[in-house]
Amino acid sequence: MQQVLLLLCSLFLGLVCYYSVMRMQPDLRKPYAVLLLYRFLFFVLQSVFFYSLYNNQLDPFFYHDTLVKLFDCFAKNPFDLILFLKGEYQTMHIAAELKTYFAAEVRATFFIKVLIPFFAFAANNYYLLGAWLTLFGSMCLVSFLSLFKRSSSLVIWLLILVIPSFTFWTVGVLKEAFVLPVLFLLIYFLNKIIDSKGKDLFSITLFIVCCCLCWYVKYYLVAIFLLGTLMYFINSKISYSFNAVLFSILVMAMVIVGLGFLHPALQWNVFPEVIYISNHLTCTKYVDAYACIPFDLDRTWTSIILNYPKALLYAFFSPFPWQIHNLSSLCAALESYVFIALLFYLIYRWVTKKIIVSNAELFGLLIILLAGGLLIMASPNIGSFSRYRIFYLPIYAYIVLKHSGVIYNAAFLRFKNWIEK
Repeated sequence: MQQVLLLLCSLFLGLVCYYSVMRMQPDLRKPYAVLLLYRFLFFVLQSVFFYSLYNNQLDPFFYHDTLVKLFDCFAKNPFDLILFLKGEYQTMHIAAELKTYFAAEVRATFFIKVLIPFFAFAANNYYLLGAWLTLFGSMCLVSFLSLFKRSSSLVIWLLILVIPSFTFWTVGVLKEAFVLPVLFLLIYFLNKIIDSKGKDLFSITLFIVCCCLCWYVKYYLVAIFLLGTLMYFINSKISYSFNAVLFSILVMAMVIVGLGFLHPALQWNVFPEVIYISNHLTCTKYVDAYACIPFDLDRTWTSIILNYPKALLYAFFSPFPWQIHNLSSLCAALESYVFIALLFYLIYRWVTKKIIVSNAELFGLLIILLAGGLLIMASPNIGSFSRYRIFYLPIYAYIVLKHSGVIYNAAFLRFKNWIEK
């Protein structure tokens, strides 16, 4: 019976994939098909990597195993589904350790709730669950691509969305695989709201719902998204001047203070302690992986400022050659070196007046520098940092690809012509 159900769910997934490609707008069909196939390929690579290196002892498999137990519980006690969604775990017919976990790990538990609709069509199979989530993410990303379907930026963004590290960590059963594509979808909804001058109530509702879903899974990514989006619109609408800079700083400070009211970990005075605690947990939890980068933190902004130059060095130049010890670290190092080379070439072209970088792009690079330094202090393990940095990687890649000139080489132009046919 289980094999029949698995076959039916697999066929249904295939039909949904085929239908999504066929129903896509003609000028987006080929980019979407390329993106979807590429992401499925990386889900396969991710699954092999997780099995061979970690023996499936990772959070994605814990989420899957927990869902299997929950659905067994729901089959015997249907009312437990309502109790689970309401957060009344103590009255459910599940093991005591799961009740304790659900009460303690709020964000992970909410992500498990988000996975329930995907798991319902996965026939208790981890790979089908990951495939459904990968398909969902691809559909979110192609909605974002539709904003550029009549511009030259379409191919640039398509290349960015297939950056190996970004793709690897945005497929499968991972929090990032859900949150990051939905953040791209939020940009799509935001543009629809702006184009309609606030009259598109459906897009407004979906924007709020998706924003809340992401907030409860990874609130800090939503906080950065809201801050970055607001500052982008300010800097793209206001010409560069001393007053504009002061206004941007004032707005950024007000938003940071406002975000502190939405989550206690985002409060300005608490943030250094959050960085310190995250640093300590990373160094103790992943001690058998990469060696932890030593930072002398003491829960104060002073220690963060003093460690910032070192943090920037490691954030944008690591893994260093002596830190490469397997294929994944080699790929991460090559990717970092390519982007650093492109960034230096961008700076050279900007200084020599060969290109003009907009205020919004300069501010984006500044935010990336700030975020990269803070992130590696909070996650001083090179492996975990390589995973978490992907939230700013698309913007970073877009700016350097757009202005470094590499998009005008013959290979890029051939790919562009092929995609646009």
